[in-house]
Amino acid sequence: MNLFCLDGIPAIHTEPDEVPGMYMVLGRVADHTEELAPEERALIRDSNPSRQNGFATGRRLAKAALTHLGISLQPILRSERKPVWPEFVVGSISHTDHLAVSAVARAMHYQGIGVDVEVISAVDERVANRVLDEDERGWIDALQLPEWRTALFSAKEAIYKATNPITGEFLGFRDVTLRIDENAQSFTAYTLKDLKASSLLERARGYFHRIEGHWLTTFVIEA
Repeated sequence: MNLFCLDGIPAIHTEPDEVPGMYMVLGRVADHTEELAPEERALIRDSNPSRQNGFATGRRLAKAALTHLGISLQPILRSERKPVWPEFVVGSISHTDHLAVSAVARAMHYQGIGVDVEVISAVDERVANRVLDEDERGWIDALQLPEWRTALFSAKEAIYKATNPITGEFLGFRDVTLRIDENAQSFTAYTLKDLKASSLLERARGYFHRIEGHWLTTFVIEA
């Protein structure tokens, strides 16, 4: 994948041949509301400053990513809480209070993309017991690395973001189980029952990265 870090964030090594044609931009959350188009600013008029900054930073990074596809700046609106991308483009946006990320690609290459960024310690054992299945929790316990609770939570968030725009289906945390390749920092996913997303997951793969106390998770579905 092609990953670009802004705002002094250390560069993350990625293999461009691993997810060719996808462009991701990572940056720090700050007040970029003055950079929003009027139509975008109207979407967050009633939001608190923290949410406004996260939204504005996400749009800033999304537009930066789109330039790598040769798409000029244009408003990125939303429908049903999801970004509305230019025609023939798929993409995703995520942010915490500190970091934000956006990834885009041509729909001719990928049917869906999901990105998620989470603080490494965001998911405690109580939450993990609700969102992870017995095999996933057993894998984490064997590693004795509780920060992977958040990584798996983040992976399921990225999967939902990649699949939902295609299927319109609510994919719950317990509807999906993960198989982790710790050495490759990658994962695959399977549904535990027959769902609209089941066939999509068969041609999809996810990736983990760590950056400044956060998990950055990417999930891509090939076209």
